[in-house]
Amino acid sequence: MAVRLAKYEDWARACMHVRCGFCRENCCSYRQFKFDSYSAKGRLTLMYHWLKGNLRPDSTMAQRVFSCTSCGLCDIACGYPQSEAIQEMKTALLEANVLPPEDYMVISRRTRETGNPYAEDSSQASNLLRAISKSGTGPAEFTLFFGCTELFRSPKQLDYVTNILRAAKASFYVFPQNICCGSPARRIGDIEQARAQAELVSAAFESSGPRDIVVSCSGCYRTFTKDYASLTDQAPAFSTKHTVQLIDTLIAENRLVLGSLSKRITYHDPCHLGRHCGVYDEPRRILKAIPGVELVEMEWNRKISRCCGAGGGMKVGRPQDAAEIASCRVQEAKEAGASVLVTACPFCVRNLSDGARLIGSDIEIKTIEFLVSELVGIAGRPRKK
Repeated sequence: MAVRLAKYEDWARACMHVRCGFCRENCCSYRQFKFDSYSAKGRLTLMYHWLKGNLRPDSTMAQRVFSCTSCGLCDIACGYPQSEAIQEMKTALLEANVLPPEDYMVISRRTRETGNPYAEDSSQASNLLRAISKSGTGPAEFTLFFGCTELFRSPKQLDYVTNILRAAKASFYVFPQNICCGSPARRIGDIEQARAQAELVSAAFESSGPRDIVVSCSGCYRTFTKDYASLTDQAPAFSTKHTVQLIDTLIAENRLVLGSLSKRITYHDPCHLGRHCGVYDEPRRILKAIPGVELVEMEWNRKISRCCGAGGGMKVGRPQDAAEIASCRVQEAKEAGASVLVTACPFCVRNLSDGARLIGSDIEIKTIEFLVSELVGIAGRPRKK
C-alpha cells in the first residue's frame, strides 16, 4: 500500500466520479498520447484503484505516471494541486520498485555517479566557473549560481549573464562549484537523491557565505524557492532571484541601456518560473523596454502557458515525444506572428529548438539573457581571462 498517497484518496475518488475532464484539454502528455490514462484525471484514477487494492502497480502504470512533465497546467484547470499528487505518485512507484519502460532513472544514476544529470566531467565546469569567478574589487553585489544545463549544454549562457552585469557596471561573484540543485531528480520522483543534492548545495552555500544568489535556470529557481524547505526540513539560509528579476531591476534603475530591435517577439513562460513561481511580469517588462520590439502573446500565456514538453524527465525518457510537444508550442508562436521566440530557461530553449527543427521552422529561439546581451552590444564577447 502506498502510504504517502493516502491523503489524496478522497480527491482521487471525487476526480474519478465527477468526470469533468477539464484537465485533459491542455495536458501536453494527453494531447501527445491521446489516452485518458496519460491525463491528470487518468493518473488519479489509477492512484485510487491502487490505493483500494484493485490494481497492482506495474510498468504500464509507471509509464503513464512518469510521462507527466510536472508542468502544473492541470492545477489551473482544476483548482486542486493535481501535479503535487502525481509527483508523489512517482515517488511511491519508485519506493515500490516499479519503473517505467523508458529509462528516466538515468537522471538520478548520473547525478549520483558524476554530480550532474548529464554525466559530464565536473572538473571542466569548475575550470569554466573559475575563469569568470569575480568581477570588480571588494564585496560583490551579486552571487551567480549556474546550473547543469548552462554549464554542460548551454555554456554561452554564462557569457550572456556576466556580460549584462558588466554592462550595468555591477560587481559579481560566480559560485565556483558545479553542484546539481536536485531539480531533475525531484521531478522524476527520486526524493532521496533530490534531498542529497539539496543538502550538498545548502552546505556549500553555508561554508562559502552567499546569502543572496541569482540563477538563470528556471528549474534551479523553483527548486531553491519552493522545494528546499521541504527537502531539508528548514527554510533555506539564502534568497534566490532569477536573472529576469535582476535585469528588470537594472533597467528600472537606468543601469542598462538597450539598443533597438525591430522585431515581433513572443515570450514562452517556463512552467517552473511562471506557473509554479508566479514570475510573469518581469520578462515582459524587459521585452517592452526594448525600443522597436512588438511583444505579441501566444493564445496560451502566463498561468495557462502550454508546456514545452521537456520537464519531468521527458527530454531524457521520451525525447522524440518531448520534441513533438515542443513543435506544437513553436507553431503557436508562429501563429501569433512572432519571428523570435524568447524564454527564460535554457532547457526550454533546447527543447523548443528541437521542436522547431522537427517541423522545419525558421523562428529564432533564444533566452532572454541572450537577447539583452545582444542589445547592450556585447553578446559573444570573449570571456575575460
